[in-house]
Amino acid sequence: MVEKWTNVIPIIEDARHPAKYRMLVGMVDVIFSDVAQPDQARILELNASYLLKARGHFMISIKANCIDSTVPAEAVFAQEVQKLQAEQFKPTEQVTLEPFVRDHACVVRAYSVPK
Repeated sequence: MVEKWTNVIPIIEDARHPAKYRMLVGMVDVIFSDVAQPDQARILELNASYLLKARGHFMISIKANCIDSTVPAEAVFAQEVQKLQAEQFKPTEQVTLEPFVRDHACVVRAYSVPK
């Protein structure tokens, strides 16, 4: 993808520490987060605070089993959306990836910069 699209920048770094790579990337219009970590909503919020333009957009891939495998995937998705809403993210669309991938969803929306 990076060979075809010059405005796509993969970051091979620990996403929990955006201060380490923020100087390599300017402000961006979109963040796609696919980190498979229990605190992935917090990781997205942290990266957005460093890198995402005001009214930028995000897409997060939520893997329910990576967060909590003891409850139904739908409950995990709802919990993650609540976390995003608490951090100035206003998700407008949630799509499960079934039948292609089990217990995965993508959530999309714009980010409102905290005042």
